[in-house]
Amino acid sequence: MVKGNFHFGIYCVLCLMLLPNVISGQVSSSITISVDSAGLGDPITLDVKIRVPSGVKLKNLDFSAYKKIMNKAYQRDTINMDEFADVEVLDFGDWKHDALENPVPIEKIKLVESSGDRIIENKIKIAVYNQGTFSIPAPIVNTDSNDIIDVQGESKSLVISLPENLMKKDTLIFNPIKNILKEDANISDYMVYIYILAGISLMALVGYYFYKSKNKKQQLVPVMVEIKIPCHEKALTALRLLDQKQLWQQGLIKEYQSGLTEIVREYLKERYNFNAMEMTTDEIISELNKTGFDNRYNHDLTNILQIADLVKFAKAEPEENIHSSFMSKAVDFIKNTKETISEVNEV
Repeated sequence: MVKGNFHFGIYCVLCLMLLPNVISGQVSSSITISVDSAGLGDPITLDVKIRVPSGVKLKNLDFSAYKKIMNKAYQRDTINMDEFADVEVLDFGDWKHDALENPVPIEKIKLVESSGDRIIENKIKIAVYNQGTFSIPAPIVNTDSNDIIDVQGESKSLVISLPENLMKKDTLIFNPIKNILKEDANISDYMVYIYILAGISLMALVGYYFYKSKNKKQQLVPVMVEIKIPCHEKALTALRLLDQKQLWQQGLIKEYQSGLTEIVREYLKERYNFNAMEMTTDEIISELNKTGFDNRYNHDLTNILQIADLVKFAKAEPEENIHSSFMSKAVDFIKNTKETISEVNEV
């Protein structure tokens, strides 16, 4: 009996001595999120850290599991909640990758030697477009060795919620939809064509002047005159063309809302000289406040961007009148904030 206990003790000691080597021979993959909650569609930064032993030959990193991230809130509410996260990778960081469906190849991955292992570190940026509670998994590490154990871990729970103003009872989305006020055509609706005609006429006059004033035979060099069309005229023209396509009437609601918000963001980019195309709604409002923007239009702009994003990303199905209402609000916003003659003269 004593001899048996002695052998068992030796076996336990050997296991403890070999355990660090077994652990150090494993591939570890982890993900860290600096926040525990975010708004619908807000950028979220993920810190990826992977440790690969020196003897392991790495093939690629697989993020395909992000297509099937379970929504923990779905178990409590299967009617209003989606079962899986609607995830989009906004930026793959140093890897410059293109899609979740394709693994990140070894050629794009930088490995740094550390204590006999190789370390991979990167920051990627994602957005989640539905409500719920999610645990973001670490990427799967694929190697050439079938006996290597992949140690994966999930992040702490991440809560995605609607924008705060959409949760209030008095928000626009729950108010009755009023009929659209039709506006009679005026000269401003045709200014873009007047600018084009004036430009062509000016080019013709300049060419005629050089033709008449030349002293010797020489080839006439055409003079190109750049005509800058005001950003509000371009935006209003783009909104009219979008409305004429009748996308939402054909059931193409996401395409219609994407086009609407893109036109408004492009107008803000040219009008106030900042990159509104890559910013969240809160970041846009904050940037506008630095430019002397009249904050009485903050509410309309916030509704245009956030509610349109809600329809676009959260798969909402609003009443049909809301699409026309958004178009009317976008037109009014651009007309009310367009560059004045005094501002142009100051430039």
